[in-house]
Amino acid sequence: MLRRREARDRALFDLDDGPVTPSNRAELTSVADLLNALLATLVVSSLQFDQHASVVRAPSHGTLAAFLRACADDDRAAARLLAGRVGQLGFAAEYDPEHLAARSRVSFRAFPDADLSGIVTQDLVGARILVQTLQEAVRWLADDDPTTRGLLERLLTNKEDQADGLSAEAASATGHL
Repeated sequence: MLRRREARDRALFDLDDGPVTPSNRAELTSVADLLNALLATLVVSSLQFDQHASVVRAPSHGTLAAFLRACADDDRAAARLLAGRVGQLGFAAEYDPEHLAARSRVSFRAFPDADLSGIVTQDLVGARILVQTLQEAVRWLADDDPTTRGLLERLLTNKEDQADGLSAEAASATGHL
């Protein structure tokens, strides 16, 4: 009985914190800052994927353009998930376009001449940067915030799949098998 009562007493503590309970040992301001940096990176990445898809116009490259659009959609969905978690932690998601590029770990690069090799390589590098960043974030969180860590692990799996697809596209675009 003591355990049930103790769990209830802990749950009643700071009800205004919503889902964040005393068992969450993470430094929430730092976690929110990390999530906002990841959010900025995903937004910039999604814009880059969209821009790259828009310059891949040749009918023979329709599959690549569709893949890049799907990558953009995936990154926007991931950014929304991060924004939701930032809100759950009691902070505001930072979508201010004036500051997105500065917080992003991915640099936006346009290819107006539809340089397929350059486009796919740039997008693959961006995906790999996000994979590394997500891996580091998961390790940093450890067991301090299991909910955020679980979210980042799911995003990491998706981003690794995306990088795998981009790697295949890069091999195709450069003529390597």
